[in-house]
Amino acid sequence: MNSSQKPGDKRKVLVLLDSHAILHRSFHALPPFTSPSGEPTGALYGFCSMLFKIIRELKPDYLTACYDLPEPTFRHIAYKEYKIQRPKTADELIGQIEKSKEILGAFQIPICEFSGFEADDIIGTIVEKTKKEKNLKVIIASGDLDTLQLVKNDDVVVYVFRKGTEAVFYDENEVLKRYGFGPKLLPDFKGLKGDPSDNIFGVKGIGEKTAGQLIQKFGSLENIYEKIKEDEIGLLSSKIKARTIQLLKENEKDAFFSKALTEIRRDAPISFSLSSNQLGKLYNPEKVRFLFEKLGFKSFLARLPDIFSMDSGRSR
Repeated sequence: MNSSQKPGDKRKVLVLLDSHAILHRSFHALPPFTSPSGEPTGALYGFCSMLFKIIRELKPDYLTACYDLPEPTFRHIAYKEYKIQRPKTADELIGQIEKSKEILGAFQIPICEFSGFEADDIIGTIVEKTKKEKNLKVIIASGDLDTLQLVKNDDVVVYVFRKGTEAVFYDENEVLKRYGFGPKLLPDFKGLKGDPSDNIFGVKGIGEKTAGQLIQKFGSLENIYEKIKEDEIGLLSSKIKARTIQLLKENEKDAFFSKALTEIRRDAPISFSLSSNQLGKLYNPEKVRFLFEKLGFKSFLARLPDIFSMDSGRSR
């Protein structure tokens, strides 16, 4: 049993790695470690630390690593300014992203990616493809909160890394505690307040507090705008400021466009089967040892037999 499951929970566990989010977080959080040959390894060290923590504590039966690709996505095509404010990915990180795939390959951990889609969309698609699987729990391991909209009851949860390798679980109740509404309404929330990290504007003049109050009170964007059109006076009497209503009316198109940009797609053209993503001890120990020695990750070598034992994912 893993720390996200209650006693007696016999469900199989599928862990989906939001690889880019974890690598980016590690790159910015850890010192600029280097290998004996001088190549940057800080992001890789953090990535491997988190991977081992996931395997040790979550004990997945299935594990898949999802990646972004450098090509523009459908969001960039729809909105040229999408993420435009972000600095170009550092060369030191690009090399580590590619090396992380080499490490995963040595461990026989499948990688899933598709041009034009982000890792979040790949994760969302896998969640959709596995939703009819009986006795399966999906855990999304990430370095940010972007995938919270995929949370469903205790069946799909997000495992978010914070300081170091410290992590916290978000099931539907935890999302409700944090925001005051459920996971499905997070795109509506961002449609109002925007998402500065992705350069998504939302409704100019409406911040996080007002957006949260509107979502808690009326639910989806569709409900909010239906209320404006049918009973604007009623909105005013429910303590919604006239200025807020005016901003909503003036920026309706922007609100729905921003919502659409933040919604995670669940229809990426990928194939996925649980059987081909089973975690076991099929990894190549000699290749792993060679890679870790080359990277200078000697502290990991002694931990390999315990972490990747035959029963590591099936001891519940």
